[in-house]
Formats: sequence, structure tokens, C-alpha cells
Amino acid sequence: MSEPFVRPAGPADVEPVAAFLHRFMNARVEPRRWRRILDAPWRPAGLERGWLVEDQGRIVGFMATIYSDRSTRLGLRRFCDLGAWYLERSYRGTGVGDALLRAGMERGDTTYVTLTARRATGRRIRALGFRVLDDRRELFAPRSIRSPGSLRLGEDPAGLGADARRRIADHAGLGVTTAIVEGAGAPVLIFLHRKRKGDDVLHHDLLHVSDPDFLATRAQDLADLLVDEGVLAIDSRFLPSEGGGGSREAIPLARWFRLAEGIEARDVDLLYNETLLLDLKLP
Repeated sequence: MSEPFVRPAGPADVEPVAAFLHRFMNARVEPRRWRRILDAPWRPAGLERGWLVEDQGRIVGFMATIYSDRSTRLGLRRFCDLGAWYLERSYRGTGVGDALLRAGMERGDTTYVTLTARRATGRRIRALGFRVLDDRRELFAPRSIRSPGSLRLGEDPAGLGADARRRIADHAGLGVTTAIVEGAGAPVLIFLHRKRKGDDVLHHDLLHVSDPDFLATRAQDLADLLVDEGVLAIDSRFLPSEGGGGSREAIPLARWFRLAEGIEARDVDLLYNETLLLDLKLP
């Protein structure tokens, strides 16, 4: 009898993997949304679409590798969001799950990130060189008397650079909100993801800011400008070490990463990931 084995997922695997994840991992996510994690609009050419476990011609496990090439302060760098890790119960504890996990993170030039790892998974990936990217964030509710200072909303993306325009195009149709903020020097591009969490509070999760230094002194002003209801949520690594003046809370599931050479935590934003492709909320 043949043994289950791990192999890269290719174009022919998109439909069967989407059906597998819909059936076993989350039936509330329809197959068309599962397909996105294997065929993201920004996926670099020539890379696998994930890794799967096959046994006698049947898919019994999968892990998504969602690659993206992003401009950073160091130039263009490759990132990979790991997601949708699932193995049928009867195969757990056999070692094939660890083989699946290791297969998805073998590229030395790639910074690996996972934003939805459960605590048990966190313990496993720590042994593979991962560490916590962030486990705290700050919440900024708009002040009762709004005072965004000099900040105002811009409307013309023509003044943005090519990289900013590419990020906007990459995330078109994924429920991401963009805002061009003017009045603090050069225009600043902001990406937000709006979902209700906890006690039905609308969170405006900050995914990316084109000028990281902007948040050091203007986070509350930004909430006054952009938030009509709920709170602006900003991961702590995007704010000064002493805090940005918001209310602090723990992130329910820590965000994890394993860095490629030269990359730092501040270089890792919340774009190009599984939750956006699946239209789910960030923890």
C-alpha cells in the first residue's frame, strides 16, 4: 500500500483543493472564495499554489502559500502568508502534518507570515524559527468633538507612486477600503479592513500606511478623520514603543513571522493575506 506524500499544488489542483477546504475546513466559505487563496491576483509566476498531502490519488491535507512581491525600504522583497492548514483527522500524529508544514516554508529568500495560527500551531512553528510579530494593538475611537487637525481626505490617486497604485490594484474587489490622507506633507495612502468584532464593535483594522512615521503623532487625528462608527485598530509595531495614545488590548491570536535577511517587523504589514482573500475578519 502506498504512503501519503506531500507535493506542491499546481493549476490542476485549484478546484479539488477548493472543494476539499469547503468540505472539511469551513463549509461557510464557498468554493469560489477558497479558490482565491490558490490563485491570488498578485501571485508571482512560477511558484507553487500551496502544498498538499495526497494518499492514493485523494487530497487529505493542504496548506496555502500565498506569495507576494512587495516594495520595502530595502527594495522589492518576497513574502508568503501561510494559511488554510488542514489535515484529515486520521492522518494526524503520523508525521505527515509536520512534513506539510515544513514544505511550505523552505525558501530562504522569503519572509513567512501567518496571521491566524491557533496557539497550538504557534508552538509548532516557533520550533521552525518563527516568532511573534505582534500580540497587542491599540484602539482609537473618534473624539466626541472631532479634531483631525490639518488632515483631510484627498481624491486623486494620480499623485501616488507606482507602488501605491499597484497595491490598490492588487486588492481591488477584496473589500478593502483605501484613503488618501493629505495635510501632513506628502499624501499618505491608508488601507483599512472593516469588520465587526467582539461585542459588535466595528473595527477599522489598519492594514498598511505608506508613511509609517505618520502614525507616530497622528493616529488619533486619523481616527477622527476616517471613523464614523467603531474604532481604528492599529497593531502595536506600527506605533511608537511608548504607545500611540489609544486603548491597548491583546490580539486574540498572535501574529507570527519568520524573517528573511534584512527584513524587520515594521516591514510586515497586513496586506496580501488569506483573510482578505476569503473575506474573513482578522483576529
